[in-house]
Amino acid sequence: MRWIPLVLLLSWILSGCQSRPSEPVWNVPELVGKPIDAVKHKIGTPQSETNLDGNVKQSTWQHEDTTLVANWKTTNKRVTNWTLVSRDESHALREEERDQLLQPGQLKENAPAYTTEWIEAEQRPLFYTGVRVIPAVKNHAVTLRLTGAAAVVQISYTLTGAQGKSDTFVTFAPWEESFTLPDDAQISLTAALQKTLVAGQSDLKIEILSDGKVVATATSSGGLIRCQAEL
Repeated sequence: MRWIPLVLLLSWILSGCQSRPSEPVWNVPELVGKPIDAVKHKIGTPQSETNLDGNVKQSTWQHEDTTLVANWKTTNKRVTNWTLVSRDESHALREEERDQLLQPGQLKENAPAYTTEWIEAEQRPLFYTGVRVIPAVKNHAVTLRLTGAAAVVQISYTLTGAQGKSDTFVTFAPWEESFTLPDDAQISLTAALQKTLVAGQSDLKIEILSDGKVVATATSSGGLIRCQAEL
């Protein structure tokens, strides 16, 4: 009768292999909010990259049976979402076990920096193979700035986003104005010299700053100047 406990023990071991927590592979919360170049510097070159629709690319990292995917915009390098898959269909987990799918990415289900969406197995309803991570939308302190010669200048700007706005007016240099804009907002700034106030001085410079950093700039010695940026 000694074979019965051995069979039961073997069954228990195999069951544990199926449901044991996965080991951490990447620290995904540490990557959320970083541009794709910083991500690659942190975790290495992806094994593959694919062009998706429009200006979106997909980078994929593989570690044994665990896959990490980042979708990012080519215009501003912002990662719009992550996918972490650590189980195949045959080893998908039930709803009460699916927290294990967070562990390879060191993720939490309720975090202020991102939201999570469970990935359901295609052929096994209510069984799960991974998790999708959507970074929370960030707001940015944006400043439009004109410097250079003392002059009368026509300014035109266009902003998209929650505080979308367009305006054209004449003002004196130097000039600046600040806004709060969300991720993916597009900004266009134009300056046209109308009249110099000091003879021989006509150099102008425009800048777009986001969170204190210059993201676009242009200079001119009297002509029309324009710069654009996407957050």
